[in-house]
Amino acid sequence: MAATTEGQKTRTRVDIIEFDHSTIRVNDLILAERFYSVVLGEILGGYVEDRSGLTTDELLRFKRLATVMAERERSAGREPSGPRVSAPHSTVQVGGALVPMFLLTDHVQEPPPEQLRGTPRQAFGVTSEQMEQAIEVLKRHNVPFEGPVEHAPPCPVARSIYFKDPSSNFLELCCPR
Repeated sequence: MAATTEGQKTRTRVDIIEFDHSTIRVNDLILAERFYSVVLGEILGGYVEDRSGLTTDELLRFKRLATVMAERERSAGREPSGPRVSAPHSTVQVGGALVPMFLLTDHVQEPPPEQLRGTPRQAFGVTSEQMEQAIEVLKRHNVPFEGPVEHAPPCPVARSIYFKDPSSNFLELCCPR
């Protein structure tokens, strides 16, 4: 942002060609991969793009070792310089969107099971035909959902379906007006 002579700020607009990806946290990588690549994949197309090389057990052993090494360096008065450990992760391609998923390392309170709409949420644009297909796919896979919900103009979205993934991340399928 650039400041004006009156002390107000002006915004410089930059057109984004497309939104590349949005990362989500999950409590079970295999279940999340299945949900995004199979259930959403039936509606939008999907497949597992990439998975981290470490199993959960290997990661935990490596993380314990890295923690012990860091504690030794701190007790010797040095800043830890050992390897950093990231959580196991995977990437699923859903339609044209990448959905990187990272395994939760700490407990996160989930919303109540009956709450199907909330924020933050990932929204995927669908056609009217895909919306109808989604209703059947979600029913067949026993995924609770709310909708289709009709939105009044001037909302750019005409209809939405709201639901959650197995890790209670909020999702929306929406038809543009």
